[in-house]
Amino acid sequence: MIPGIDKLPETSENVAVSRHSNSSSIIPVLWVLLIGATMAAVACGGITTADTQKPLRVVTTTSLLADLTQNVAGASTVVTAVIPPGADVHSFQTTPNHSIAISNAGLIVSNGGGLDDFLYPMIENAQEDGAVHIVASQGLAGVSTRQDPHFWQNPANAVHYVRRIQEGLSTADPANAESYQDRADAYVQQLLDLDQEISRILSEVPPSRRHLVTYHDAFAHFGARYGWRTSSLVANDAGGVTPNAIAHLQERVREEGIAAVFTEPQFRSKVIELAARDTGVEVGTIYSDVLGGGSGAVTYIDMMRLNARNLVKLLR
Repeated sequence: MIPGIDKLPETSENVAVSRHSNSSSIIPVLWVLLIGATMAAVACGGITTADTQKPLRVVTTTSLLADLTQNVAGASTVVTAVIPPGADVHSFQTTPNHSIAISNAGLIVSNGGGLDDFLYPMIENAQEDGAVHIVASQGLAGVSTRQDPHFWQNPANAVHYVRRIQEGLSTADPANAESYQDRADAYVQQLLDLDQEISRILSEVPPSRRHLVTYHDAFAHFGARYGWRTSSLVANDAGGVTPNAIAHLQERVREEGIAAVFTEPQFRSKVIELAARDTGVEVGTIYSDVLGGGSGAVTYIDMMRLNARNLVKLLR
């Protein structure tokens, strides 16, 4: 019903006239009233036409990408992560609801590098014509896209992600491109400040103790950026842990005098605790690709800052 126009009483006479009447005198009058009321309602903003642009919906593959995207898109944009906070990307199983969410999205953001490629067939099948799909890591210079896909562990790479996300948002919603650029510029400055802050925090660790030992190999880009050595038990999940891998890690811990090893919340901590038990080293927590879960690592910036502080706490 058009705002400002009362509905005609549902009498048999009125229904007959509006649906079936061929009267040359009544129809023109009704059209005049209808057109006049419609123009008035549009002038007041009371009608949403089929041509009115719908709010942009964004789907990301991970919660970390969702956080980066939300900072560029703004609080009013609906951003949904296929893999929710606290879930492990390496063992995640999709449902039909994820396909529905993708089909309603104007922009899809994925990581690339092999991390979330298992979701690409679903994305290709579900995304609507005209929807934009960007791979955040595409175009990164000087990195191997198949060696370690956790590119964001270097904040400089996170800056690249933000610019790619800005590009995707502007392509999907060009009317708001200027706003996306303004928010991206402000967020990039936060990331540059974060990079300097992490460098200052990590400087408290003596160079001889800058060896990060973790459950899986997600910190190569962190190590390259801040000058740390990195070691891990496995490449992906617990299925790759062998007694030989644990024994080798224990040997390295003893030989190199490593003071602490670090678990990741999405994996079973008992595995790396076993590796540390006989060597007498401490066990800490570090975050690679999972946000949330009551950890204090609610955002990307929170996660990176918390990681640096946890390293200093046990290794300085």
